[in-house]
Order: sequence, then C-alpha cells, then structure tokens
Amino acid sequence: MIKIDDHTIADLDALALSHYNSLVGELLVDGINYHATSSLVQRIRNRRLQDAAIPDQTRVDFWDYLLNNNFLNLKRVITGRPAILKTVIAEIDNICGAGFFSNDIDYDNATLTPFGIIVKDIFNYRLYRNKPECRENCNQFNLSYCPYCNEQVTQVITDVNGLNGETERLALLQLDHFYPQSRHPYLSVSFFNLIPGCSPCNAQLKLEKRFDIDSHFNPFEKRLDDHFQFRLNTIILSKDEDVIISYTNKTPHPDNALVDFRILHRYENIAHKKVVFKLVKTFKNHSPKINKSISEQIIGLFTINESKTNVLLDNYNVPLSRNQINQVQLGKLKRDIAIQMGILNNP
Repeated sequence: MIKIDDHTIADLDALALSHYNSLVGELLVDGINYHATSSLVQRIRNRRLQDAAIPDQTRVDFWDYLLNNNFLNLKRVITGRPAILKTVIAEIDNICGAGFFSNDIDYDNATLTPFGIIVKDIFNYRLYRNKPECRENCNQFNLSYCPYCNEQVTQVITDVNGLNGETERLALLQLDHFYPQSRHPYLSVSFFNLIPGCSPCNAQLKLEKRFDIDSHFNPFEKRLDDHFQFRLNTIILSKDEDVIISYTNKTPHPDNALVDFRILHRYENIAHKKVVFKLVKTFKNHSPKINKSISEQIIGLFTINESKTNVLLDNYNVPLSRNQINQVQLGKLKRDIAIQMGILNNP
C-alpha cells in the first residue's frame, strides 16, 4: 500500500548494512578470515565442508557463490534492495537449477527440499526474529499500520520489566517474507525481504504464494498509490450499505496484491462502510465552493489551502500527502475518496 521509505527518517540501507555485519560477525583475528562459530559465515563454511565431503558439487557451488570474493554475494543477499534480490534469485537458479531448494507445487503452495531445509536452518530467521536488533529495526520503520492493507495496526512498543525496571521493545507485528522461505530459504534474513505486516496479511492470506516484484508490491520498492486509486462507484449514498468500493489503474500494473490480500472484501465490512458513508456526507458539506466561502469570511486567518488542511486533518483524519497515509487506518482509501470528490488535489 505504501513505500516504507516515505514514512521513516532512518537510512534503510545503513540499517541493512548493520544487519549484515551483525549476522556475519567481526573478524576475531586481524587479517584472517576467521569468524565466531555462531556467525552466519562460519555456519556456511562448516556446511560447505560437509557437502564437499559427500561430495555434492552443486551444493558446494552454492556455498561458494555466497563465500567467494570476501562474501560479496552473501552481502548482496542480506542487504540487497528488492530488485537486487530478484537478480540474486536468477543467479542462484542458474547455478543450482530449478527445484534445488523448493518444490513449487502451485501458485499458493511450495515445500522445501531436504537441502532447502538445511539452507533455511543455516540462515536461521527465528534467531534474528528474537533479537533486540530485529525489534529496533522494526521501530525505525515508523509504521502505524500494515503496509500491505493499511487496515491492521502494526506497532513497536516500549515495555518496562516489572522485576528489574529495564525497558525493552516489543514488536506487535509479523515479518512477512516477500519471497517466501518455502521457495527461497537463502533470503530468510534478507533485510529488504522482511516486510513488517499484520497477521491477516501474512499468516492467513499470503502464506507461501509466489510473489515477485513485477507482479506484487514490495513496500521497500514501490507504492500501490502510484499505480492504483480507490474510488466509490457512486457518491449518492442514503445509507451505509450503499457504499461500494472499487479501484482503477493509474498506470498499467497487475492487481495481484489487491486480490491476494482481499483488499476490497476487507474494506467493505460494515464498520469501514460506516466510516466511508460519514466521510462522503461530510465532504459534500465541505465542497471546494463551500470551503472558498468559509475562507473568505475569515480572511486573514486561513488561506483556502490552510482551511482545507485543518478541516481534513483535524476533523476528518484524511492524509493530505502520501507520506501520511500509513499514519491513518484506511488512509489511502480516505485520501482517494477526497480526491474523487474534489476536496483534495492529487499531487
């Protein structure tokens, strides 16, 4: 729904690099490529030795892809933006062949091969998920709602331990693997593959679906707002049940994300319809013509735009800009309705 870069002041690439360094671990001896046994690099090295002893050359080639050139490709795996990860997938498939890590059953389902399970265990997402670093990274994203649906709360809170008084972060969200672990286990802890989202989107709807940046929206890469606009089939409403929401293409793009996350079905529940119905009635009473009249009566206090800002933000909680969408539940839907009704210009 939104691009995370729009909502954070953090340098996400710097966070990704810090994440990589924490996984790889510092050199224990200057000038010697020796890392702690618990580090990702050493786990990969140990497994490479085992696979070389079998021998299994394809497995060895995969590990070498990650380790060679001072771990250059491993760094790309962990820190690469979504477009880089797509390239990495293609390179690894070229080395190992299709089906080496995963059994692609259909669009919705996939299972790991025995080697895929080994790779998943070595990258060890669960270890990272339980670290304070993970919760702090999520906090840096500055998200209020799931970036996929803009409906469910996703937040990081600070809790105080009642026994020792120490504070700790609690991430009340799930991390969705945009490229699922069941298909690409080597991306299990890739920074830009971990989308902080809600349980309905991740655990109930997305699951193991075959996602790709060309067919879906990775919130670290692009905005749904650039490509789709929600709209009401009619603004002539007499009751909540009259609200019918649809969407149109602003630019050519597949609507797989809207379909897979059941966005229209979720937005048309009765509680959301009540919100939309109230907005439409309110907007009709604050048309551009009426806003102009109000501002002229209090000239010197507000400009027309400032009057609109106060009306929309203070009273009706409608985002004026795309970098405010995630601060409001259904922020994009509300903003798009305001644009449709001429209350808000579409920058």
